[in-house]
Amino acid sequence: MFIVTAVSLTLLLYVSYGDSKRTYEQIHIEKLTAHGRLVQNYIEKFLRDGLPLRQYAGFNTLATPILEGEDIDVLAVYDQAGQQIFAGIDKANLKPLEPPSAISRVKQEIAVEYGATHYQVIIPLRTRFETVGNLLVSSNTEVVSKKLSATFRPLVYLSVGLAAAFAAVVVFALPLLPRARVPWLQIGYTITFAAMSVAVVFAIVGLYYDGVQGKSRASVVTLAQRLSDIVEFNLHFKDFDGMARIFSDYRRLNTEISEAALVENDVIQIDSDPTKLGKKWISDPQNFEFKIDLSRPDQLERVVHLIVTVPKDVVVERVVRSVKNLAALFVASALLAGLFLQVASSLQHLRASQIEPDAPEADRASAEDTALIMIKPIFFLAVFLDSLTYSFLPNFMQDAAVVAGLSVGYASIPFTAYYLCFALSLLPAGNFTERYGPKTAILVGLLLATAGVAGMVMRVGIIELTFLRGIAGLGQGMLLIGVQSYILAVASPQKKTQGVAIIVFGFQGGLISGMALGSLLVNYLEAQGVFMISGAIGCSAIFYTLLRLPSVSDQARIAGGLVAAARRLVHDIRDVMSDREFIATLLCIGVPAKAILTGTITFAMPLLLVQYNYRSEDIGQLIMLYGLAVILATGFASRLVDRTSNSEQVLFWGAILSGGGLMLVGFMSPTLAGSGPFGTGALIAGTILVGIAHGLINAPVVTHVGQSDLGNRIGVNPVTTTYRFLERAGHIVGPLVMAQIFLVFGQDAMVIVWIGVGIACLGLVFMARNLVQPPVRNLPSEALQ
Repeated sequence: MFIVTAVSLTLLLYVSYGDSKRTYEQIHIEKLTAHGRLVQNYIEKFLRDGLPLRQYAGFNTLATPILEGEDIDVLAVYDQAGQQIFAGIDKANLKPLEPPSAISRVKQEIAVEYGATHYQVIIPLRTRFETVGNLLVSSNTEVVSKKLSATFRPLVYLSVGLAAAFAAVVVFALPLLPRARVPWLQIGYTITFAAMSVAVVFAIVGLYYDGVQGKSRASVVTLAQRLSDIVEFNLHFKDFDGMARIFSDYRRLNTEISEAALVENDVIQIDSDPTKLGKKWISDPQNFEFKIDLSRPDQLERVVHLIVTVPKDVVVERVVRSVKNLAALFVASALLAGLFLQVASSLQHLRASQIEPDAPEADRASAEDTALIMIKPIFFLAVFLDSLTYSFLPNFMQDAAVVAGLSVGYASIPFTAYYLCFALSLLPAGNFTERYGPKTAILVGLLLATAGVAGMVMRVGIIELTFLRGIAGLGQGMLLIGVQSYILAVASPQKKTQGVAIIVFGFQGGLISGMALGSLLVNYLEAQGVFMISGAIGCSAIFYTLLRLPSVSDQARIAGGLVAAARRLVHDIRDVMSDREFIATLLCIGVPAKAILTGTITFAMPLLLVQYNYRSEDIGQLIMLYGLAVILATGFASRLVDRTSNSEQVLFWGAILSGGGLMLVGFMSPTLAGSGPFGTGALIAGTILVGIAHGLINAPVVTHVGQSDLGNRIGVNPVTTTYRFLERAGHIVGPLVMAQIFLVFGQDAMVIVWIGVGIACLGLVFMARNLVQPPVRNLPSEALQ
């Protein structure tokens, strides 16, 4: 209990720390840039008058007040040859840093270098015609590290305390848990995780507030120091030309600031908004307000304040982004921890039955229940370790193709290899399982899947990556067959439904958790780091299987082995391909749904979202929403089909909603809605709608073909098995077709709109077949069994 909780809370802290570091670091860089832009503004005014950079005489006056704070260590000016012209150094530094290598290459845009000890911002200095030099703003990385450490150190102690408290409560309540009907174990874990999440959110809010406040206050102090002499010498601001321009430039250079004003005796004398001149200053509760008193102590009749406001939305926006990441992390961790808590609970039941051998049978954990629970984490972790890479893998493959000098269209080949090997492995995996048992098949599948992902840690080319993805596909296919065979071997007829639910939960839960965590971890560990973690998870799953998964007795061998199985499959394919209903269902519903999953959701969408400047965590969370929608809709669709005995209406609406969802996804294209709020809203709604549509298809389509006239004629098992095999053609061709569409029509989301139109048309074609043949009515589930 302590390990499961501590690992979950540590993961929460790690991702929160990484996200906070990235955001707070960005705030700090923005602060350095704002100071640099202020200095740049004054120097460039001098340069635009046609004067040489070396003759600028006001550098020390500008640099001194900026260097008095703790944020900036060095301000220096270099010419285009990289020779230093001016330098201002904080007193704590003995000598200036060596100039960064990019100092002479920066011509137009601001550059930022993240060094081991310093952040360095390089700002070009331009005349009216050319760049003549660069301004270097340098800050020690300890400024950010100390702030993050002060924020997160108490949270580390809190996480250890909460994990220990939860474990202690479980230990003391251990005798009562096996008999309790209420799932106190899961409730206790949820409370613990929620308490930690609330503490993290409060800490992050304070961190971001301090960052934005510190950035604004620092810029206000710099401006105040430049204005204080006017008040000190008892002069009046209206007597100076260009004061309004100074405030306007200040507002322009500090984009997060909404207003800057000079207020004398509560009357606005200068304002970045000219319409407010001469009016009384009124505070706005929607803004953070920073006020500096410029008044002389001996002049009580003249009260002068410099006031700068920052919208609270600036802080709220950054906090909401982190809270969104925490919400995704919460779902992923809850699925992971809930799974292992079930395992722990099962072990407690087993231990209780061992301690009390004379207890009633109802109070003991049977070997069947234990085996079913023990198999859950294996399939979950196998899907999870592969899904960790999904949010960035398309771009990773595209970069590898470009490095190899190939077209970006080759990025789809590794995905096609994965699903092709997955499909081709199913038949041999079944034969292997019959010969050596399901546990051996599971171990081999885990080994191949782990090797296929962990092997990508090596910096290899697109050909090697294709080979590795093929190995991963073989492993996942063998693992699926091994898990299915294991469940069939240990589950009684009354537990078959629970056995199927293990595979459904393992796939969707592993996909959701992997997408959410992988998209966050890649920001801090990069692709190779995530591949290493995936390999470590695979190794852990292998050891878990060896140590904890009970063995099952040898199953009856099917005569003829692999050759006979292949002949049966060919014979079944020949039988089903002559049936119009089967073909219509396969080509109009099943294959398109699988092609959308692999070609659009997991291949095309990540490529497009990166192209449209979405963050990697946003990509993972969008695909996570797809998985959640599938899970929720699957249960509803299954109950609806069982109640109405009419699967084709559900399949029809699944196809229509799938097409409509893809059309909405396509609205993120800049040619339609763009990357603004409407485009993002359409993207989210479309992704969820496609997930709901696939939930309406995944389970009912198997019921539909199994309970058709063809199933009654040649048998349910041959029909459903053959359908599942042929349906995977959609998995294989999805990425390949999508890559070719991008090559021909361009990599734009607009093509997804037309794909959605095509999918909806296929749904209409599926229903149109009723014009020539009667609709299929499903038999009750009991009759099917």
